[in-house]
Amino acid sequence: MSRVWLAALGAAAVIACGGDDDDGNGPTDFFPDVAGVYTVQGQFDGVDPSDMSFTGTVTIEQESLESSILTGTASITIVSSSGNTTVGNAELLNAGVDLGGNVAFTIEQGAVTSWDFTGEKAGDLLTGTHDLTLGTESFTGSWSGQRPAP
Repeated sequence: MSRVWLAALGAAAVIACGGDDDDGNGPTDFFPDVAGVYTVQGQFDGVDPSDMSFTGTVTIEQESLESSILTGTASITIVSSSGNTTVGNAELLNAGVDLGGNVAFTIEQGAVTSWDFTGEKAGDLLTGTHDLTLGTESFTGSWSGQRPAP
């Protein structure tokens, strides 16, 4: 599902750059600044947080406010009563932001087949939902990430 969302995000970026005339001023719309190191935490739907939750950091890099494309890494530990699983320094895949401050990215590593995150920026906070495929199991839930104020 995130690939469809990302395709729509790309189309929005192209549309946002449309109407650029040759006066040298370039596009007038800028993407929100979402770059930074976020301390993240999250829960899983229908699962007691004491049985399974996650914490970690997501580092988002943004080359320019004129581009929707993001890069970065994530280091997240899933804390579970049956044992912890760590995703360490995983590259953010299909990462982007739209003009409204909606962020999406995917991480993959080891036992994590795919972990899709979507979130909305409000100040220095990202909040949203995630969809984790861990082996043959799938889990959804909510997450938030806070970056230090500039």
